[in-house]
Amino acid sequence: MNSAIVVFLNDVDKVRKLTQNGIVVNNEMILVSPLSSPAKKVMLSNVPPFISDEAIGKELSRYGRLVSPIKKIPLGCKSPLVKHLVSFRRMVFMVFKEGVGELNVVFKFTVEGFDYNIFVSSDTDIKCFKCGQTGHLARACPERQSDPGVSERPGQDAAEPAGVVPPAAAVRSAAEGPGAAAAPDLTESEPQAQPAAQTPTGATSAPEKPRTAEPAAAEPRSARPDRKKPWSTEKSSVGSGAVLEPPALTEAGAEVQGNRMETPDTTPVQGDGGDVDMVDEPVFKVQNKRKKQGKGQGKKQARKDTKVEERDSDSDDCISDSVLTFDSQEEQYTLNVTRDIVRSLKALEIEIVELQRLEATGDRGHIEALKSKKAKMNDLLDITAQGALVRSRFKSAAEMDAPSKFFFSLEQKNGQKRFIHAVRTESGDLLSESTEIRKQTVSFYSKLYSSEWSGAQVVEDSFLVGLPKLSERAARELDRELSLEELHEALQRMENGRASGIDGLPAEFYKAFWAVIGQDVLDVLRDSIQRGELPLSCRRAVLTLLPKKGDLTHLKNWRPVSLLCTDYKLLSKALASRLTKVMERLIHQDQTYCVPDRSIFDNVYLIRDILDVSRLLGLKTGLIFLDQEKAFDRVEHEYLWKVLETFGFNPGFVAMIRVLYCEIESVLKVNGGLCAPFRVYRGIRQGCSLSGMLYSLAIEPLLSKLRSFLSGFNIPHANASVYLSAYADDLVVMINTQEDVNVLAAILNDFQILSSAKVNWTKSEAILVGEWGGGQPTLPGGLAWKRGGFKYLGVYLGTNEFLNKNWEGSVEHVKGRLSRWKRLVPKMSYRGRTLVINNLAASSLWHKLACVDPPPNLLANIQAQLVDFFWDGLHWIPQSVLHLPKEEGGQGLVQLSSRAAAFRLQFIQRLLTGPRDLVWRAAASGLLHTVKGLGLDRALFLMDTKMLDISGLPMFYRGLFKIWNVFKKQNKGCRSVHWLLEEPLVYGGRLDISGVTVPALSRTLVSSGIVTLRELVNVAGSDLSRAEDLAARMGLRSRRVVNQLLHRWRSALTSEERVQLMDYQHTETGPAEDKSFPRLNIAPDLDGCAGPPPGVPERRGDGL
Repeated sequence: MNSAIVVFLNDVDKVRKLTQNGIVVNNEMILVSPLSSPAKKVMLSNVPPFISDEAIGKELSRYGRLVSPIKKIPLGCKSPLVKHLVSFRRMVFMVFKEGVGELNVVFKFTVEGFDYNIFVSSDTDIKCFKCGQTGHLARACPERQSDPGVSERPGQDAAEPAGVVPPAAAVRSAAEGPGAAAAPDLTESEPQAQPAAQTPTGATSAPEKPRTAEPAAAEPRSARPDRKKPWSTEKSSVGSGAVLEPPALTEAGAEVQGNRMETPDTTPVQGDGGDVDMVDEPVFKVQNKRKKQGKGQGKKQARKDTKVEERDSDSDDCISDSVLTFDSQEEQYTLNVTRDIVRSLKALEIEIVELQRLEATGDRGHIEALKSKKAKMNDLLDITAQGALVRSRFKSAAEMDAPSKFFFSLEQKNGQKRFIHAVRTESGDLLSESTEIRKQTVSFYSKLYSSEWSGAQVVEDSFLVGLPKLSERAARELDRELSLEELHEALQRMENGRASGIDGLPAEFYKAFWAVIGQDVLDVLRDSIQRGELPLSCRRAVLTLLPKKGDLTHLKNWRPVSLLCTDYKLLSKALASRLTKVMERLIHQDQTYCVPDRSIFDNVYLIRDILDVSRLLGLKTGLIFLDQEKAFDRVEHEYLWKVLETFGFNPGFVAMIRVLYCEIESVLKVNGGLCAPFRVYRGIRQGCSLSGMLYSLAIEPLLSKLRSFLSGFNIPHANASVYLSAYADDLVVMINTQEDVNVLAAILNDFQILSSAKVNWTKSEAILVGEWGGGQPTLPGGLAWKRGGFKYLGVYLGTNEFLNKNWEGSVEHVKGRLSRWKRLVPKMSYRGRTLVINNLAASSLWHKLACVDPPPNLLANIQAQLVDFFWDGLHWIPQSVLHLPKEEGGQGLVQLSSRAAAFRLQFIQRLLTGPRDLVWRAAASGLLHTVKGLGLDRALFLMDTKMLDISGLPMFYRGLFKIWNVFKKQNKGCRSVHWLLEEPLVYGGRLDISGVTVPALSRTLVSSGIVTLRELVNVAGSDLSRAEDLAARMGLRSRRVVNQLLHRWRSALTSEERVQLMDYQHTETGPAEDKSFPRLNIAPDLDGCAGPPPGVPERRGDGL
């Protein structure tokens, strides 16, 4: 016979039957001859992509002959972007050598100092590592339960073998005796217990012990010496061969049986963990949807599904155990591959830089080499990009077009920032071991959350006096019983995709099943409030640490945030909805944190304007920025309950809040692992909806006492004083004398005794403004005065030199953010590019742009970068079209100059129509009073500001009026007597009649001190009839001209306004200041603009 056909069968019985019966072809019997050994399928798992098939084949050939190529198994992704990816598994068919019935070994490849374990198996069924039988796992093995002498964790004193016998081989060795070899080509002279470190290359085998062998004595985990890390191996190359390590000795316990690579311990030990069996890949139980069928088919399918479910339920233990081992192997392999890629990228970068230098020589070899290196780098970058897409649950490019949480999370790299590499002890020692870091972290926070409450009655009485109190009606409203509607409303306000608490149930679960579990949740919370204690899952929070500025080896520079269970957050959010309604009545306007209608910008505006007023008017003042050490975490619970009682909260509402802090615990999450829980006796949980408001209430007694005993900063022309500015624990105090400093230090010391609050003087700052002829005040805590400015709430404030620091590197920062997305731009739609620009690049400018003006041309330079990124270098339509809304043919691309103008208009709107007790309005009025000697503040915006000389104002206000001048204003009249009397008579105001009778009337009125209607009424009477008095005041001789002026002013007033003036004459006291600023309609002033105006010409501007 010159040729033959080889038929592969997956069952030995089928081969035997086929050789006995033969095959009938064309009525002719053809005999079938079996090969010497049947071919078996061999699976290779955990195979890195850079280990070649040739190297693997060389090792496999020790056990038999390969009769098929080694095939890579696809990963099975459905997405076209990652469909081409292959898994870490390969498959090959082999004919084993005589004496090799099964193959169940581990190949250890050492590449550039890193070990990679490849698991090789010809078994198709998962077997017990205890007895080698199928149908159960090692933790449920009958022999384990009946053999008390077998140790689960053997001691490390016994010498570790070079390899460990696979489960199937262990069973076989019991029958064949201890001398059976795993590989047929090993010599008898090799030592049977030779360690792997002494094995040069090739394969080794460990002696197989019978199951009746006496196990090694178990030692406690802490007594065992540390194993060598799997990545701390000696350097070798793939060409040097591979080292065989079969999975486990049968009596070696969980760690050795599963051949788990030992990694740094970052998770808490929860019991002994049981035995873990290793499989090639994780198994997931998927419930298939049943299609519509006929009645008969439906019953058959139902019976079939029942059988499948029974079989799946038997394998649930296998699923839970196998996932644990797979995760540990995946962690090690990912770590090694990532290091290899990073090392390769760095090497390629060096080579590319060198080749680019040599490219100028024109050598063809250098040019080709450069192209090759760049191609390799692109391949590696594609691998890293694909990994990022997988880790971010990327599904398709269509998701790039939606402003989803997934889209913006692609920019975040919080995982790397949260890793603690080392910590310092109180003595200054540096700890870098994982276990030591966890112990030190737990010790630090256990001490931090330990109570120091002393309850000094004298100090308590000095702070808890003079505070505002709730009305009885408001207190009763807060005290009502919790309702289902409140909880449902709180649930609907919760964001999806947020981290869940220790029970793992997110808000999405409660939203999906609220109709089923809503009443039960309400009953549990009501019962908990009645008993005064929540369930353990609610009381226990996962504490994750976020880095702050400073040396991160000091744990005090990490901010703890509590991950709380959703049912806990439901209760706190419902109570927060009640509390927020009364916060404005209890908290002074200079504290803006978690108070409705107050903003962080209010604090920045106040400090900025105080610094400008001091320099502009030559006033002296000192600003001390106090850094509170662990402010939220040091609030004593007993102190907090007393503060709530002092504010007038009923005991019922206080009890609802107390239940959130009764018997609470925290579990620290350090470098991805959870530590042992510890009790929390003080501190406000950051992550709770109530935390911000509770802290504002807790610190208000301190702020109230400072306002009472400090002299403060007096603002000229505003009849107001500013004592402090507070945003949560970010506190700035104004001082004028040494006595102020002494009072401040004494109050802070007393408050520390009362509440355990502590000032960190090393991080505090002090700024001195103006000339101090009598000498500078002496500061406590070693604090020293500075000049110029400082950074406050993310913005540099002070002199122009400090203001310019806000914009240093802004262009490079935006360019760097855009460069991260450069590789994805060709795959993104225009909508996706707009989202990247508007929400990720340009948004980094908004906070500072709302507070200070940028240097000239800065926004134009950044805008050019944004447009260039949008077009990817090719500009197809005019830039102005891009800024139009999408429904008008544009893309909605942000225009930075327009956004800056919008911020200025928002500032003007808040200045004119904001709350009456707006904290920075007095300082802004002090600056506006300096404009051209008019002595006006907000009334300036009722004039034609183009006619004003604003050159003496700070840069921010000059830019403010520049934007205001772009609009045309129409005054719709006054609603109150106060603003009627504040109507300007000059420079384009509604009552400006200059140019009619007397030339230069505005200049004459200003020099006469008659600028507003109030000043005119004081001279000419409420009926505007005393012409002689007005003529004398203005220095005019002609009574006829003065009568004409008065007549025109009366004509400019409406009949209702004239009645208001007559009523004003008969009142003994003047009208109270009204916050109802006159209504203004504004619209862009398009006079002189080229081209057709945008939009509908008849459209009116929005009112202020």
